[in-house]
Amino acid sequence: MHITIEIDGEARALYVRLQDGEIAKTIEYPEQQEIFLDLDGQGQLLGIEILDPSDIDLATILKNIAMEYGIDDLSSLIYKSLVELAA
Repeated sequence: MHITIEIDGEARALYVRLQDGEIAKTIEYPEQQEIFLDLDGQGQLLGIEILDPSDIDLATILKNIAMEYGIDDLSSLIYKSLVELAA
């Protein structure tokens, strides 16, 4: 899985693109406001939008999302992508 991370410093938003595809719907993550999940027509997770990520326990939330959608170790995949982005 190749993850793309987009950061909008002005809007204080982070978008994590997990895979390409047509977004069929966007839902608000039920356990945390200001986190939105983009899903395809089959309910597969395509991306995660996080508004103001500095105010949340991102590691725990990503772990929960990964378990819910069957994605292995999402937080470490995102960490690796952030390291690549910073290089």
